[in-house]
Amino acid sequence: MAALTGVALVGLVAIGGLAYDVSRAYALRAELESAVDAAALAGASQLDGSAGAMGRAQTAAMGSLVSNRGALADAFEGNVAISAGDIAFLSAHDPDVAATSNANASFIRISLTPRSLGLVFGALTGVGGFNATARAVAGYGTAICKVPPLLLCNPNEATSLTFDGDAYIGKSVLLTPPPGGNGAWGPGNFGFLSVGSGAADVKNAMGRSPPLTECFGATAQTQTGNIASADDWFNVRFDIYKSSAGGNKNDPLFLPAMNTMVGAKTGAGASACSPSVSAPSNSCASAAALANGTGFPLDCGQTGVLGSGVWNAAQYFATNHSGINPTTYTPQVPAGSSGTGWAAYGPAPAAGGTSPTRYQVYKWELAMLDGSIAKPAGAFSDGQTATSGSHDYAAPQCNKTGAQVAPDRRTISAVIANCHADNVHGSSTVHIIAYVDLFLTAPAVSNSIYGEIIGTTTDVSAVGAETKLYSVRLYD
Repeated sequence: MAALTGVALVGLVAIGGLAYDVSRAYALRAELESAVDAAALAGASQLDGSAGAMGRAQTAAMGSLVSNRGALADAFEGNVAISAGDIAFLSAHDPDVAATSNANASFIRISLTPRSLGLVFGALTGVGGFNATARAVAGYGTAICKVPPLLLCNPNEATSLTFDGDAYIGKSVLLTPPPGGNGAWGPGNFGFLSVGSGAADVKNAMGRSPPLTECFGATAQTQTGNIASADDWFNVRFDIYKSSAGGNKNDPLFLPAMNTMVGAKTGAGASACSPSVSAPSNSCASAAALANGTGFPLDCGQTGVLGSGVWNAAQYFATNHSGINPTTYTPQVPAGSSGTGWAAYGPAPAAGGTSPTRYQVYKWELAMLDGSIAKPAGAFSDGQTATSGSHDYAAPQCNKTGAQVAPDRRTISAVIANCHADNVHGSSTVHIIAYVDLFLTAPAVSNSIYGEIIGTTTDVSAVGAETKLYSVRLYD
């Protein structure tokens, strides 16, 4: 027994020594992985596409934002050193594509220089040591949250796979659903993104504030088919509560905007909840006031997705703000606002567009309604601020639980994708190429949505300040 025990003891010591060395190896690997993960996340936090982004990311990854001790390698490191040679920047990941500029550097990859580890019992197996390394890929991402689940197909996809909302400020958009329910989507179509458990949750998210939806980032899943009565839920923003959305007229989660002028006159009381609305006009033939009222129109002669940015401001003012000429009038600026005149109420239109934009006029009307500026002579000349009678009301008349001030219910952020390139049919995965801020110029009619482009969604834009989210995450 003593002899057998002596022989076995050699093996037992070898196995125990191997276990000790393997545990040290795993611990070293864990140290290095923690270090490169933290370094990659720190670097990715700087990849915002601005000038100097890669330089800032490299500095952050090399230790200015993180400190991770490496105690188990042969050479003790009070902070695991990341060198410039360990770092690469990528414009795409899996497969990796090298970044060519600060603007397209979306990922940072760190492949750590190997660290050596000598084995205590390695001599028993003829192995004196080995090298340990670690690798991590992290990316900088954006998303929009607290928005209705709408997808807009890039209206310019035939000529460009990118979309810059700032190039279209002040232009009217006429968005229609794809034909045939689950058929192919084309440029200028809009559709719904999948949220919750199906159509009922999509409709709820179209009107609720805040909507019960997840954020939409790099990709999203479309919802199959056209959703009946989605218009009714979307239009609660205009103080219109019809059909299946009629039960929400006293619900504070489905509040209207502060300014709900839509060009449809109605009586006070219950009838105010369901005014008869029609598609906005695209005529610029006359500047005369309209006896039956008018809301914000489409652009002159517009029949397609994008208008020219030229709209019949003269007729809108003649009907709703008699005696005020929008091209010569200089509006009062609320205290604390930046800019002068119409520029204080939103971004100026793209070249060739009408000044002021519909959005600037809307913000000016809001300033009068909430008392930020005095109401000049002629403003709301059609009695929109009255509380009874037959008017196209500016203030909500149906849901009187309180109009919502922020975020504004008639401004939204939406996602844009290349629907042809992604071959969108029914339920599809789409790659989001841009976010855009939209002002809703009129209620949805017959499944069409009407708006005006405010600009690209950013964290300081009119809507993006409420909806834009930045994040960093590990991919590998």
